[in-house]
Amino acid sequence: MRRLVTLLAAIAGLAATSGAHAEDSVDWRPLIRALASKGAVEATFTERRFFSIRREPTILRGVLRISPVRGLSLQYTFPEASVLIIDSLGLVQRDKDGRERSMAPGERESGAMAALLSVMRFDAAALAPLFDIRAETRGGEWTLEFTPRNPGSSPAFGAITVRGRGTEVAHIEIRRSASLRIEIDVGEARSGVVFTTSELRDYFRRTPAP
Repeated sequence: MRRLVTLLAAIAGLAATSGAHAEDSVDWRPLIRALASKGAVEATFTERRFFSIRREPTILRGVLRISPVRGLSLQYTFPEASVLIIDSLGLVQRDKDGRERSMAPGERESGAMAALLSVMRFDAAALAPLFDIRAETRGGEWTLEFTPRNPGSSPAFGAITVRGRGTEVAHIEIRRSASLRIEIDVGEARSGVVFTTSELRDYFRRTPAP
């Protein structure tokens, strides 16, 4: 978790110089509504973390789960087992032995992941006050760019780009520069998932947000 927090903190600090987007290429609202209507989602993913001090990215793999109620869960299976939970109460890192570390939402370093939660839920009411949103479409493919309206505030976070086709998300990027970013490739996904009691216990906060 320390390396992830270091990267997110750097993105947050550098984001203060980020510029605003121009007017939307297309209306993003219908696409956001269509993505939000999918409900709970489960998908495999590959994550690459790019640091300025390393030539090659750190590569992680696992399963992501999105619940409109319980938040976002990243179950890492490679290179070692752990679970990262992002919800309205903040962050929880759970190791392979079940030990947990928490971070409250007000802490600056949690800002980027809290922003990612809003994006992955495609909650238009939550997104509109936080981001300038720009949408582009080409053929059946689309790109959504989320740029913070007030990047100098605390918590701050970097711009987020989401790409996909139809109503399927294929790629997520939190980026400040070519050498400081997180990229997530989303693999096979299932929507409208009903998580079991054991999945809710193992992959989300055990005491859910009210």
